[in-house]
Amino acid sequence: MGIPPGKPIRKRLTRLIDESLPVAAAIARPKLAWTIGRSEQIKAVLGKSIRLQRYLQLPEYAALVAGTISSEWDDFVMREDDPMKAYVYTAIATAIARDSLVKARRELSQRYPDCKIGDSLSPGTDRLPHSLQARFAEALPLQQIGVNFDAESFFMHPLATVTAVIGFGSSVEREHPLPECGEAQPRCWRCPDRNCQLRVLPFEKQVLASESSPVSLP
Repeated sequence: MGIPPGKPIRKRLTRLIDESLPVAAAIARPKLAWTIGRSEQIKAVLGKSIRLQRYLQLPEYAALVAGTISSEWDDFVMREDDPMKAYVYTAIATAIARDSLVKARRELSQRYPDCKIGDSLSPGTDRLPHSLQARFAEALPLQQIGVNFDAESFFMHPLATVTAVIGFGSSVEREHPLPECGEAQPRCWRCPDRNCQLRVLPFEKQVLASESSPVSLP
């Protein structure tokens, strides 16, 4: 929300956050769509970006990923009369959408346990042009996860939708450490992170959804 670490949060904002979290948890339906291929295939799909060419120079494989919160979210926020609460909802939605990339890396870690999982690059940041969204829209089944693409603005709807390319293989530009989930006890039986230090059950590789189909996230 743009609040620096250690800075006090106003009581009204704290109250709004406490009120908004259970509402968001009831409405949010985060989903993930991806397609996986060899790095050369992914470079052919995304075009000749110098940053992308360098990023995919080391990893043998890459995933194109889109994560979103739910198709109803934008309408829900627009109906909110309190501008401050609408801002809180928007911040929550952004955090949930970004968390879908963490879940994508966890699933890649499970699906390919011998590979290093690289940090992700997203259009509009990481020196990738925002116009690359059009390539993601062509390559991914966005409508199956409730996402629409505006070809004129290159925006995804719901706005709380993120896209990224994640390289993985025997070597990557920068390996992305998977954060601790903080939910070891109730969720270890289905956690895909083989290296989690909080694990209470042995890692067991699971059969995941098809590589070209959308994946519902818990």
